[in-house]
Amino acid sequence: MRVRLLSTWPRLVGTAAVVAVAAVLVASAQAAPTAGARLSVRSSEFGKAVFGPNGKVVYVFGADRGSVSHCYGACAQAWPPLLTTGAPLAGPGVQAKLLGTTKRKNGSTQVTYSGHPLYYYSADKVGKVMCQHANMHGGLWLIVKPNGQPNMAKGKMM
Repeated sequence: MRVRLLSTWPRLVGTAAVVAVAAVLVASAQAAPTAGARLSVRSSEFGKAVFGPNGKVVYVFGADRGSVSHCYGACAQAWPPLLTTGAPLAGPGVQAKLLGTTKRKNGSTQVTYSGHPLYYYSADKVGKVMCQHANMHGGLWLIVKPNGQPNMAKGKMM
């Protein structure tokens, strides 16, 4: 019994050390500051448009007033806000001076461009624009041009 305990002791110590190192790495990763959302400009079937960090186009909502979001509940499920944990970053083609943020009711930080809160459409695919010029949830949804203006081109609904 004693020989058996002595032979398993090094494995137990080794396992404990690995677990401790893993815990330190996870804790430090959670505490590390995260970079802000990086936006970029890409070509779309409606011309150049602003895209979020996940490769999906971003939209503005006509019912928003200034930088205040009016999309919550069912609206925010269909049109999730583009959130960030740090200052948003200007990728290729994006004008840094047009980037900003606004606080949502729940305290999260939403990215703005030219003063307009930005959103995704939940059914969009990477690189595809599915809901341009859609009138839903009390307002018009439009993709954003690199100069910060809404793109008024008529879309093909899905």
